[in-house]
Amino acid sequence: MISSSSAAARMTALFTTAAVMAVSRRKVHRGFRNGGTHSPSNMVAVVKGKDGRETTLLPPPPARIATLFCLSLVIVACLRWHRQAPGSIRRGGISIIDDEKDGITTTAAVAAKKDDPIIAINDKQLEDDWNIIQFVFGNLDGEVGHEGKVIVRLHPEWAPIGVRRIKELTMDSFWDNCRAFRVLPNFVVQLGINGDEKERRALFEKYKRAILDDPVKRSNERGTVTFAMSGPNTRTTQIFFNKIDNSRLDDEMFAPFGKVVAGMENVDRIYSGYGELPDQGRIADQGNSYLDTNFPKLSYVKSAKLIHSSNQG
Repeated sequence: MISSSSAAARMTALFTTAAVMAVSRRKVHRGFRNGGTHSPSNMVAVVKGKDGRETTLLPPPPARIATLFCLSLVIVACLRWHRQAPGSIRRGGISIIDDEKDGITTTAAVAAKKDDPIIAINDKQLEDDWNIIQFVFGNLDGEVGHEGKVIVRLHPEWAPIGVRRIKELTMDSFWDNCRAFRVLPNFVVQLGINGDEKERRALFEKYKRAILDDPVKRSNERGTVTFAMSGPNTRTTQIFFNKIDNSRLDDEMFAPFGKVVAGMENVDRIYSGYGELPDQGRIADQGNSYLDTNFPKLSYVKSAKLIHSSNQG
């Protein structure tokens, strides 16, 4: 089934092609009427203007039409591939609904200005040696009592700004009780909207300011962890675990900041039965009460903590 946005894109491409064809035909015919000459050897039209200068026009209609027709086929094929891929990723923060169903879109964030200062870091745990996060997930397989650890090694050399933000979130216990609200088996596990009834408003206010983008230095291969976003410089709190090789996301500026070094089998056990049914806007507005009522099997983060790199285990 073709989505409305995909159909619109295709129609736009076709109408654009038709318009260019019409303009090209008109230019060439006008040139010939004004006394221009045509050279069969190089398939161009040469037109003399009123000032006596000669102007070389585009190929005459048959060749031009054939070229544009082939180009339109290529455009349509590219659009079809892009829309039918497992998901194209978009990024963001916490406020509006994700309407790009194929993508990794977060709720929209307030974009950071390029001249905004980065939050000052003074805490000892934000130093280079504290580059391990231990997540403990509950409700694995959608079953109460099923738990498992996921160990993520952070890589400041890949994405220093992203690593700084992920450490801040972890130290603030942001991840506690965060549901994995979007899980696509052949794509990603996405989480990062805090739904705690008491803390979520304060946490939203604290982290709604987006961080600047990191350049992509590592591919989105299976096991890497990356911020979701909705455009340039819009990373806030939502992250995703790559369940497969999503290297095609590299060109869309999704910069991994870490990689699972233990417990990837538990990432694969995060409940996927709801797909992308949970509404991000309602999670932001109503918190975990909305999710507990409508999606009780969602896996969630029981705890997350920074540990020293020398104490990994």
